[in-house]
Amino acid sequence: MSVDEAVTLEAALAAFDAVTVGAAPTARDLAGAPRLVDWRHCLVPTVERVLIGTAEGHPRLPGRRSVVTSPLLALDAEAGWARTVSRFYRLGRSLV
Repeated sequence: MSVDEAVTLEAALAAFDAVTVGAAPTARDLAGAPRLVDWRHCLVPTVERVLIGTAEGHPRLPGRRSVVTSPLLALDAEAGWARTVSRFYRLGRSLV
């Protein structure tokens, strides 16, 4: 595992710990988060839950594009956010 992967995983685990005890993401967490619209969760061949949809404002993928997220750690559709291994997402409309 690279140092960058370890840092990403450590941040994801810290976020997972926080949401499992009921802490919602802060406004700062969501301020720079990409927006995911037309989303739904699904299983990928590795049997990990992910989200698929159209990302807007993603830090590594410019413009609007269809994406499959990294594995899903937490989801609060009513509050409009999701946490994957790599980042938070602000959720727009869902297809389900």
